[in-house]
Amino acid sequence: MKLEPKLKLLLKKYNMKNILVIDDEIDICNNIKAILKDEGFNIQIAHNSDDAFNYINKNSYNLIILDVWLDNSEYDGLEVLKQIRQNDNVPIIVISGHGNIDMAVSAIKDGANEFIEKPFNTERLLLSVNRSIELHEVKYENRILKEGNIFDYEFIGESPAITKIKQQIIKVAPTLSRVMIYGESGTGKDIIAKEIHKNSIYKNGPFIILNAALMDPDNLESELFGIQDNSLNKTGQLEKAGDGTLFIDEVGEMPLQTQAKILRVLTDKNFTKRGGNELIKLNCRIVCSSTKNLEMLINEGSFRKDLFHRLNVVTIKLPNLNERFGDIDALIDYFTEIFSKVNNQKNTDLKPIIKTKYLNYDWPGNIRELRNVIERYTILGEKYDDNNSTEKLEDFQSKNVISLPLRNARKLFEKNYLQSQINRFDGNISKTAAFIGMERSALHRKLKQLGITEEDK
Repeated sequence: MKLEPKLKLLLKKYNMKNILVIDDEIDICNNIKAILKDEGFNIQIAHNSDDAFNYINKNSYNLIILDVWLDNSEYDGLEVLKQIRQNDNVPIIVISGHGNIDMAVSAIKDGANEFIEKPFNTERLLLSVNRSIELHEVKYENRILKEGNIFDYEFIGESPAITKIKQQIIKVAPTLSRVMIYGESGTGKDIIAKEIHKNSIYKNGPFIILNAALMDPDNLESELFGIQDNSLNKTGQLEKAGDGTLFIDEVGEMPLQTQAKILRVLTDKNFTKRGGNELIKLNCRIVCSSTKNLEMLINEGSFRKDLFHRLNVVTIKLPNLNERFGDIDALIDYFTEIFSKVNNQKNTDLKPIIKTKYLNYDWPGNIRELRNVIERYTILGEKYDDNNSTEKLEDFQSKNVISLPLRNARKLFEKNYLQSQINRFDGNISKTAAFIGMERSALHRKLKQLGITEEDK
């Protein structure tokens, strides 16, 4: 097994959930903090440029939320943005209560990832935050991949479901056929795509990843096809892929307009840059993935049937981790070895610890969640207490609820159930609400009613 040095830099992000909010308005800061804290982020607040630069010099952040107008501050938000961009490529969302088109264009030109006008609702903020962070991570991973200085995760497992998929890869990889990979988040769709690439006639070319779900719909076509005008000549991902493979993750998130253009490219085997007229030959192989059922999207009118049949030549369906428990031992050994080397820790057998603490756990985050758990244990040691949700459930099950009146038993169950689910999703209120089938605001009210505090979460 090879482990390259730059993997250590890449893996640092998995333990980071830090956001810096720079705004002179206390109410705005508190509102943003309350929303993002529910999503499991650690929030630092600065009310002026001096405090902001002091925090940035001392800490690392996944994201910065920056107000344009900073009263009683040496520098305004746009000047702070420019200075940050001189030394750091951290994602930055610029916010303003007095925004206009010119200001938004100026902020984006100076390096902002997104521009949001105040007042903004919770959903808009969360969408921008998650999209900015995830897009930044994808770009970083892609850059490292291009440099060839990263460990290639292997496709681990010998369960019947995984054995079948390995056989599918052996058969389809050497062909020219397009492949559609289905699977929930964290199941390893990108690993399957990379395996297909490595075993294909395209293996000597680049492997390019484009996540359609993380792209701004207005910029997606530019990313795919590139831009050509008098002042700008940008190479798109289709051209960058060259004689290699373009992996389009979450293809179901593409706007219909973009879908039509992709269909035309697949039909004509060529394309033009946005604003250009020179025909560029399509040489790469296209592999796609989706967490959504594309046939259902077709029925809803949000995905083209003709494009579906172009892309869905060979289908590979990845099982959830709770459908392949027989592979967990091998996965634990595999990730333990990786993270032990990365973090210069002793390679300890973590199987007894993890399998005991996570007995009957469903692993909703799939392989990605298991990988993160193992990384935490290799860093923090065998005695690390992660307050796993299964332990909460075991505590609940040990109580003699039969002796309680129905009303009290129901309340006790609800409290323990909700605490367990919140822990299951690492304190993320939105994900918890979606999983249990409640509105986010209703869940907040229920938690308050049951007396579940921040400390309990």
